[in-house]
Amino acid sequence: MKNRAILNKCVLTCVFTVFLLFVLSGNIFAEVNLNVDGTMTRSFTLDSGGKTRGEIVVQNQGDEESEVKVYLQDYLHYADGRNLFQKPGAVGRSNASWIALTPNQAVIPAKGSLTINFTLSVPPDPKLKGTYWSLLMIEPVPKSLLTPGKPENDVNIQVVTVIRLAVQMISTVGKSGDAKLRFQSRSLAREQGRRLLTLDLENMGDRLLTPHVWTELYNKKGQSSGKIDGSRHRIYPGCSARFVLDLSKLAPGGYKAVVVADNGDDNVFGANYTLELK
Repeated sequence: MKNRAILNKCVLTCVFTVFLLFVLSGNIFAEVNLNVDGTMTRSFTLDSGGKTRGEIVVQNQGDEESEVKVYLQDYLHYADGRNLFQKPGAVGRSNASWIALTPNQAVIPAKGSLTINFTLSVPPDPKLKGTYWSLLMIEPVPKSLLTPGKPENDVNIQVVTVIRLAVQMISTVGKSGDAKLRFQSRSLAREQGRRLLTLDLENMGDRLLTPHVWTELYNKKGQSSGKIDGSRHRIYPGCSARFVLDLSKLAPGGYKAVVVADNGDDNVFGANYTLELK
């Protein structure tokens, strides 16, 4: 499966990730047609001191060669929409220092490909537990960075759009670490004619969680009003994510909502809410 970088869409999911970075250095749009073979998430379970090797193949489907930089970056995400991209090692659970990459920079021929080789080595530290992660970034180098821009009013300011691909590099140390999920906040509101229950969930544990959130509602007589299915999101330790449940089909009235966050293993979390739907 190939995942295409799509301009003007910033997504970080288990499928693919696209970032837009604006640089004051060129006035030519850097059109890039790069794909990463396979999934944009590479996940490994290793014991302390364990090692694994792999490769990531980048395809250049454009008609011109493309020079790219390959590097690692730390990442955090929050339910309020914040996505923080930081220097490797800045995040306490970064595994960037565990990963060796080659090459760090290369030219991909037109209609050609580049193989990025990596080695992930978990330090032999018995204190390590749970999940550690970073992003492997693939960033084109715009040709316009190498050419002078057009001076205007004695100021040479140019704008280049650079699209970066990010592969999530996830490592979990055996079965160690606790799985803890906190129902951080909830709100009930109407948006564009829909009645939405919004839940912010925070990963308070040591392990990556990917909960599927759904709810079953009961009326004042204790009768089930049906199950409302929600979504599934990845939540790294110390991070949070927002889940939205559409309650528009329910009749106005009072309900008890039993909310379930099922991680797909033995870890199932829940909360009860009383809702008044208008």
